Amino acid sequence: MNKNYWKNAYKDFWEVAASKEKKIKNIIESETGFEVIEIGLGAGSTAFIEGNAKDNKLEKGDADLYVKEKECYIEVTGPNIKMDFDKPLWVRPDKLRNAYKKHKRGEGKLHVIVHVLIQKNNETVIRVIILDDLFFDHIINKKSFELVNPIIRGKKEEYYELPPEHETIISLKDFIKKLKEL
Repeated sequence: MNKNYWKNAYKDFWEVAASKEKKIKNIIESETGFEVIEIGLGAGSTAFIEGNAKDNKLEKGDADLYVKEKECYIEVTGPNIKMDFDKPLWVRPDKLRNAYKKHKRGEGKLHVIVHVLIQKNNETVIRVIILDDLFFDHIINKKSFELVNPIIRGKKEEYYELPPEHETIISLKDFIKKLKEL
């Protein structure tokens, strides 16, 4: 497969993705005083970066942001279309595999996915999925999340589908509190 396949497929949404990453970075910094570093391939940027993660000395599925002082890895995601709050959250398997490997190796005290959703009424909802032992137990042992393969803009994709009320999903406010308490 072309190493730039997915980059090219989503190039029209880079500005949206970069703005979400910058928004989350700014919120965390202003609410906690902690420095947030953009570490993922192209995080916070709309520049085209040739090649895949490995070509750029990163791992596939690496998080976008890192709070060094708290050893917290943050992946920022969310749909690029307006959706209702009560719809399932979709998370790419490679993002979860990466967080799981780092979690098991003891890299980082906290791994999260920040899900940014713009609702149809234009209200922004930010939720945080805590990727800890409880979450991975749901994936590995309980098989709580279904793998779905939607066709998006003519391309077959793969996501884990999480119910919006799942116990591993918390509010941004609760995440900020948890981050401060680490």
